[in-house]
Amino acid sequence: MVPMMKKLILAATIVGGMATGLSGQAFAKHHHGPPPGGCGMMAGPMGGPGGGAYGMPFLGNVQLTSAQHKKLQAILKDSHPDFHADMEQEHGLHKQIQTLLVAPGKVDESQIVGLQQQITAIHQRHEAARLQTAIRIHDILTADQLNQIRATQDKIDSLHEQLRALTAPPQPPEDGKK
Repeated sequence: MVPMMKKLILAATIVGGMATGLSGQAFAKHHHGPPPGGCGMMAGPMGGPGGGAYGMPFLGNVQLTSAQHKKLQAILKDSHPDFHADMEQEHGLHKQIQTLLVAPGKVDESQIVGLQQQITAIHQRHEAARLQTAIRIHDILTADQLNQIRATQDKIDSLHEQLRALTAPPQPPEDGKK
């Protein structure tokens, strides 16, 4: 039973990696480099690991016109949060929380709450920027291109659902049956 579970976990990892790789490839194909942000739920305006809630991770499957490509480049060059600086700031905030948690005496929960609020504000700023970028990208795509992206996302969602069904724990036996 254990070897089978290892195979299922490996399959899940491969499928998840493929989805993430597709989003990174799509971004790199159209932007000549990796998405900004490096890591996190959504690595950049196009979406990162898992595609994110608002990203367009499968844009690489769509053939853009040269005019669309230029508009896309302009959208991605527009100002957005400094992800690197924010990542450093968030790291510092987490370090402050860690310091408070290992200090002798009573933990000052109000300080921790304040630090958590600062971290949340950074995340909200990034999410808002990603959403605005996704909206602007949506607006340059045709209905056919959007349908292609939706079809690809539907296939990925179906594969994820199948994978969840395959890796779900077995149901307990019904009463009286063993």
